[in-house]
Amino acid sequence: MSQKRVRYMETVTFTKKFTKKMIENIVDTFTDSVFLFLTGEIRDGQGLLVKKHSESLNVHGDFSFPNKVISWHGYVDASKAKENVDSLMQCIKKSTEELVRESQNWILQVNKVKEHKDRIHLFLDRTKSIRIGLTEALNTDATVIKRLNETLDSVTCDPLCNDDSLTTLRLQHLTRTIQNLCTLCGNKTRIFVSSKSSSICPDGSRMVLCGAVVNAKTGSKENSVDGNEFIRLRQDEMTLIAQHKYGVRVSTDSKWREFIASLGESAAIFELLQTKPSSAVKINFDCSSTGSSKGASFILYNCARLETIVRTFNEKVDDGTYPPISDFEHTDFNLLTQEDEWSLIFNYVMGFPSLINNSMDVGETTCEFRPHQICSFLCSMVRVFSQYYRRVRILTKPRKHLLPVLYARIHMLKTLNETLKICLKILNIKSVTQM
Repeated sequence: MSQKRVRYMETVTFTKKFTKKMIENIVDTFTDSVFLFLTGEIRDGQGLLVKKHSESLNVHGDFSFPNKVISWHGYVDASKAKENVDSLMQCIKKSTEELVRESQNWILQVNKVKEHKDRIHLFLDRTKSIRIGLTEALNTDATVIKRLNETLDSVTCDPLCNDDSLTTLRLQHLTRTIQNLCTLCGNKTRIFVSSKSSSICPDGSRMVLCGAVVNAKTGSKENSVDGNEFIRLRQDEMTLIAQHKYGVRVSTDSKWREFIASLGESAAIFELLQTKPSSAVKINFDCSSTGSSKGASFILYNCARLETIVRTFNEKVDDGTYPPISDFEHTDFNLLTQEDEWSLIFNYVMGFPSLINNSMDVGETTCEFRPHQICSFLCSMVRVFSQYYRRVRILTKPRKHLLPVLYARIHMLKTLNETLKICLKILNIKSVTQM
């Protein structure tokens, strides 16, 4: 085995060891490999020099790093550079062509390199990366679901916070979400969640403070609206949104009322969790205004849209309109050439493990949970998916030449749908199957 291959395998081994209780992450493994190639060292912790991009991927590439020696102070010996040479690649005496060749040993491979404004931009081989990303997602989703179904009782809610206030409602849902994150990541450190900084943390536990719920208009802690009333307000707002789209039957039909009740509760939970836990949440209680629940309703609407696409496809297979879908191994993912398709796979399917791994940080000196990042991830995901849905007709006519791309898209959307539902499950929000 070549020395380069050995070094790559050492990187992979280190990454797995470092994250053995977290979720396997091919994106971080790739950045570690780039870092090792450039410095000869294993990246320690959350390095920021090799940057993952999330927008304009076709223009700026999927990753980039600075090509200035000064940016790599502490990793590269600038004294070895020739006089008047400040380029990193010249300093380390390596070329971008070498990087492309070396990457053929990595799990994600570089297809093209471009230098722009003192940065080296890396473009992944999308054809190979899409198949690898979707394959890894199948394993990741199975692992996450299995872990979430396990019982790991390491998180407790402050028993002194037991009133009907809106802040306590936030505390309760934050506690459940933290419990899910700890279970998912195998964290056995005991966590004590409270909205009172004066509460005494039990011995052997780490405290997480939950910020108060504040009235956006008055700027004061909200005491006049309790948790149940807040949920009713959001249910009323959801009813108005649904009536505008589906008509007055929304408020009279029993199934609609039950559905709206669930949506309103989900919207309330999402709103309470989309702000950093230790920060105060500012709530607008005016149902006639723009409404904070629009973000939650948009996520759930697109959740239902994804479910409907998959269900409709399966129904068309059952009635003979479509032939049965090709299995994963024999699906031609080269046909996923739309820019939004790459964005959905790269940023959200492949980006999901990074999201989970970054949603909590419990160490000797740290104890932080970030469920608000999951909320932001969902908002961004459904925005891209909605844009894609408007532009691309997914369920096409059953013509032979159209079926291969249809199958590739259905496999992609099934994986995306699973990612969305898992994120909602972590937040204890019920997914919806139809609107």
